Amino acid sequence: MIERILYLVFIPGILANVSHMFLVKANGFSKLIIPIHEQLFGKNKTFRGFVVLIVFTAFFTGLCSLLVEDYSIVRGLGIGALLGFTYAFFELPNSFLKRRLGIKAGEKANRNKVLITILDKMDSTFGVSFVYYLLSDLTVLEGVFLFLGSVGLHVFFSFLLVAVKVKKSF
Repeated sequence: MIERILYLVFIPGILANVSHMFLVKANGFSKLIIPIHEQLFGKNKTFRGFVVLIVFTAFFTGLCSLLVEDYSIVRGLGIGALLGFTYAFFELPNSFLKRRLGIKAGEKANRNKVLITILDKMDSTFGVSFVYYLLSDLTVLEGVFLFLGSVGLHVFFSFLLVAVKVKKSF
């Protein structure tokens, strides 16, 4: 089961999100930089993020599904598209909360910094872990591994992308 988590969640999720950050840095697909709802979620939650995460995650999950025994590329594409959507969708409640707390898009919290940072790293990873758990035959322990591993990878790659100046802030 760990093999499926690696090939269907971790690797495609990393590749899709890192690719997305490079695309943001290069201002790619600029016609899709349309806020979903600026007042509710801020200017950084855009249709580009949804489209790119869905398409890239589907693509990478489809490719990686070739490495999973008894798993079709079509199923991989479908799971990937759903997980890409889930990742983007589960970013929204946290953005909504931050806007209500007066934290502007792309800015750091002045109060409750640690709590807000934890929420930033756990929102989408919780959503993806929960949806994959529901779709698969993971045990509870494997589901916990998926979630904690996802959070750890999210933190690691956030630091890395800031260090190489692809991302502006952690």
